[in-house]
Amino acid sequence: MAKIAFLFPGQGSQQAGMGAELLQDAEVAALAARCSEAAGIDLGRLLTEADEEELKLTTNAQPALLFVGVGLALLAKRRGIQAGAGAGHSVGEYTALCVAGAISPEEAVTTVVERGRAMAEAAPPGTSSMIAVLGISAKEIDTALIGVHDVWPANFNTPTQTVIGGTMAGLERATERLQQAGAKRVLPLNVAAAFHTPLMEPAGDVLRSRLDMVEWRAPQFPVVANLTAEPYEDPSAIGVALQRQLSSPVRWADGVHRLVELGCDTFYELGPRRALSGMMRELAPGATASPISSPAAIADLPLVQ
Repeated sequence: MAKIAFLFPGQGSQQAGMGAELLQDAEVAALAARCSEAAGIDLGRLLTEADEEELKLTTNAQPALLFVGVGLALLAKRRGIQAGAGAGHSVGEYTALCVAGAISPEEAVTTVVERGRAMAEAAPPGTSSMIAVLGISAKEIDTALIGVHDVWPANFNTPTQTVIGGTMAGLERATERLQQAGAKRVLPLNVAAAFHTPLMEPAGDVLRSRLDMVEWRAPQFPVVANLTAEPYEDPSAIGVALQRQLSSPVRWADGVHRLVELGCDTFYELGPRRALSGMMRELAPGATASPISSPAAIADLPLVQ
């Protein structure tokens, strides 16, 4: 029998109108209203009316993306499709933990709103960013960037896709070096700051007080952490890991390999685009990977017997 893993994307996957169809479901709309009230934001407007520029802001993108994943997972569960394990990329890790029952949707949205605010304050828009480097290994990137300051590895996505983050000046110098080193593509990402780098350490310190307020529960299925690429075992360790996650690289490739070791052979990416499912051909060649971005896509999923 297939063992399903739910994957939840991080910031950069957002798009305008990504929740319009989702919010037509009465149960999802009611949950959005409760989460909006708890967090002091208007999820309905962000998911239906906000444009790309507004959604690029960290404080808007993160709660909106989280809720899309939670809503899609709710519809999948209603159809009888349950995850046997899961993982989320960056803020998507909160989505995975929420869907696994480690934190309520209201608490998750509230916490992620605080996370976004802390991150925005730590690195104001326009001072730092991130770029994806394709076609060379992480080791080759390290070699190419010797002597380049204020740039760090941020996401180890696949053996040939690494994201780096840093100051705007640092990334400009890094781009020149990486192109000279033979990178096939060097792509700026649709994010407002250098996440998962030391520039986010002040945000982690701010976020810690909020994380300590959450009564974390044991996940109902294994959730593989970005920080360690291992499933959470002790609920009391979740907050500490999520604080460190802000300023540490996302070990995504290792995390997916861990899901495969856990027996997962069917992967559903619950989010607006196909950022994660597009990597699966390289990370898990024998697995089935599908992007699930709408209620219609869930209705088309085969039921697992």
